[in-house]
Amino acid sequence: MSTHLFTHFIPSTSLLQAAMHVFEYKSGDAVSMLPLLGIWSIIAVLIFMLYKIERYKKKEFILLNRIHEQQEHELDIQEAERRRIAADLHDEIGSSLAAIKINLQSLQYSSVHDAQRATSLLALVDQTSQNVRRATHNLIPPHFETTPFTSILQSYFSSLDSQGAIAFHYYCNAYQQHFTARQELLLYRIVMELTHNIIRHAKASEATIQILFCPTYLEVLVEDNGIGLPPGVQQGIGLASVQTRVQSLKGKIHIDTGRCGTTFIIHVPVSCEHAC
Repeated sequence: MSTHLFTHFIPSTSLLQAAMHVFEYKSGDAVSMLPLLGIWSIIAVLIFMLYKIERYKKKEFILLNRIHEQQEHELDIQEAERRRIAADLHDEIGSSLAAIKINLQSLQYSSVHDAQRATSLLALVDQTSQNVRRATHNLIPPHFETTPFTSILQSYFSSLDSQGAIAFHYYCNAYQQHFTARQELLLYRIVMELTHNIIRHAKASEATIQILFCPTYLEVLVEDNGIGLPPGVQQGIGLASVQTRVQSLKGKIHIDTGRCGTTFIIHVPVSCEHAC
């Protein structure tokens, strides 16, 4: 690169001729050529610096691409592991719980006390089955490939709101298919991770989740009225996974936290072929 730039300013033959002229001139003329030689020396140094900067930028670009590819690979591994665990929960634990329930229902009890205990066990089996089903759905939502992630989130927050622990307010404007199924799964994971953080740590009474489709970007806003993030928590494992997924979507995340609660604002750009 430096050779092309250098020869663009002065051809190599002209440089040779200039050097020969310097030695042919008398001492007074050689002195008069010193400023010109100084200028060309400065130009040569600048060209060399530009060359080094360009090489550094190229190396940085390659490194960032490798980091991005590694993050993509790690996310794919996580999703594959989630699918495996979800299948195990559904096929093994779910089937075992169903068999236990059938056996309890088929037993004959000699006393009212035994029947009551069996009824309590049946209720426990039913509750455990619901927990397993909920965990499986959280790992891999059913019909995700054919159902918009916003509809799955709507169902999820409706069930959370019915439990009454925290008042969740969910809003989404008109759904637009701007993203691939994999990208929508990443968006779903982001919202779920932030929601779980609110449930586990925020000590909030209310939370609002908004998903707004705009012509050139998607905005995800998650806020609560809890105790805020303690110092250093923004680099925790949960939020680190959120930031990794946002980076994978080439988006940006802004966090505002304090004693009155925490707000996450995420902007994810829409690809050119999907932009209006």
